[in-house]
Amino acid sequence: MLRKLEKYEIIEEIGHGGMATVYRARDSRLDRPVALKVMHPHLRSAREARARFVREARSVARLHHPNILEIYDNSEEDSEEAFIVTELLTGPTLKQFAESHPGMPAEIAACFTIELARALVAAHGAGIVHRDVKPENVLLHEDRCVKLTDFGIAQMIDAQSFTATGQILGSPGHMAPEQVEGGECDARTDVFSLGTVLYFLATGRLPFVGRNPHQILKHVVDGDYPDPLRVCPAIGARLSSVITKALQKDPAERHQTAQSLQTELEAFLGELGIEDPKRTLERYLKDHEGASKELRAQVVQRLTELGRRAADDSRMPVALDHFNRVLALDEGNETVLGLIDKIGRRSRRRMGLQVAGAVLGVLGVTGIGVAVFAPEDGGPGPDDDPVILPLARDARGTPDAAPDGARALRDASGLLDAGRRPDRGPSQVSSTVVRPAAAPRLVVFRPDPPSVSIGVDDRPPVEFGPAFRSIELLPGPHTVRLAGACCVDRTLTVTVPPGVDPFVLQATLDFEASLIVRSHRGEESVHGDVVVGAGQARGRANSVIMINLGRTRQLTLPITVTATGYRAYTGEVRLSAGELATMAVELEEASGSQP
Repeated sequence: MLRKLEKYEIIEEIGHGGMATVYRARDSRLDRPVALKVMHPHLRSAREARARFVREARSVARLHHPNILEIYDNSEEDSEEAFIVTELLTGPTLKQFAESHPGMPAEIAACFTIELARALVAAHGAGIVHRDVKPENVLLHEDRCVKLTDFGIAQMIDAQSFTATGQILGSPGHMAPEQVEGGECDARTDVFSLGTVLYFLATGRLPFVGRNPHQILKHVVDGDYPDPLRVCPAIGARLSSVITKALQKDPAERHQTAQSLQTELEAFLGELGIEDPKRTLERYLKDHEGASKELRAQVVQRLTELGRRAADDSRMPVALDHFNRVLALDEGNETVLGLIDKIGRRSRRRMGLQVAGAVLGVLGVTGIGVAVFAPEDGGPGPDDDPVILPLARDARGTPDAAPDGARALRDASGLLDAGRRPDRGPSQVSSTVVRPAAAPRLVVFRPDPPSVSIGVDDRPPVEFGPAFRSIELLPGPHTVRLAGACCVDRTLTVTVPPGVDPFVLQATLDFEASLIVRSHRGEESVHGDVVVGAGQARGRANSVIMINLGRTRQLTLPITVTATGYRAYTGEVRLSAGELATMAVELEEASGSQP
């Protein structure tokens, strides 16, 4: 035992965060194990931090829900130490669990998210917005349930007495755009964050990543993230569309409530015969390997049947979407390959061409040609079936010799023709037939500055350098994305002409810096408007402002901060490419004003 804090005997440290340390402890009066969350000593004297800490206890203590951490007790405001007492959970965090169980079934990811959505429905019903929903703030308990924790930065809707004093509250990779920009946060802010959790669980990676926090925040504000279906084709188009809707930049285009997100996910599971998400999750937590195997077999069987029914009803795009997910889950599934082959054989020539286009659109084919071969006697007539042969290509774009149908469809699944499907959102169907392309051509990159990463079409970005300076591409249009911590991201549409000599692609990027202006009066935050340069960049105080520096790596610019009821502040700020600059601005009250 380390020490005793009032009636709580501290046993051992079990967690450490930016605001507090969490201990395993025992309530000596009730003789029960508890978790004791004690604020760090250097924060106790900060009035706002202590108020936020007490706020968590008071706001969450009235929430009683099986998916929300139970609050038992908290310190008095005049106590020497600030602490919160909660139920003791067995752990681990959802992040730790997901990282130790890679390849989580998409259906289990949906089950986890449904449980968290239920917690948010309860919190939002009580007027509480969490504002920091992330896997680290979710704990598993006794291999049977999940609990949302850490309402430390929760905001009471319409509360006026609580300020942030110049802080952007939240975790960069899970923050909603309006949170980054200092806008109004509501239930839809938590929906966005929950969408990032669902993305992480379903694909195994976060949607918004970068070299540093300000680059991550820029991706959040720009809505720049990889299509989840591209990252993990096994999740299927339907779940991908749910994720995409939750991650919409405009709150009005997201699910408007956590209940709405929960309902869509329940419908997704219901179609696959999963009627009880909670029970399915409990089964998985107790035996993840056995449950995953059973679930995969169930989903494959269900999708195959759904695809068969859709094909019988001539709903070919729907059928092919189901079949595509089966092939992503069960490579070379003979039943599904046979059904796809049957669709091609029974179609007439025009229908055959439409199916070929649909297969390409749904499977997202990149670097795969489709050749339609006619008999030597002059070509097929109106009643003849075409022969459709997928031509699989290797990583360099070169056709493989005599691929079989299973291999071609395997190579097709999850890839995307950038010219026929948007970067994000549910898959769309194309009726375009792709003809065999000319020989690939070497494309040599010449970026300025060279400290960037380059992504071509659907390929993940790669650092430009000795190991990556060129790539072979087929002639035709390609999308090239350049990004770097120092620069403004740039996306180019480049048409590579046929030829044998290297094709040189030169691209110049503007330098970029980011700035946070913390405006305040005394200890209180003031949310003013910021103008950098002569209107070069505008934004809100206490939020990230991105500034294009043009071709200059370092620049000193004038800055103006204005807020109603305060004198305008004018000064200067020195900005460097790729760096996050911060400055504190003390505002003075305007004469006779009552801010």
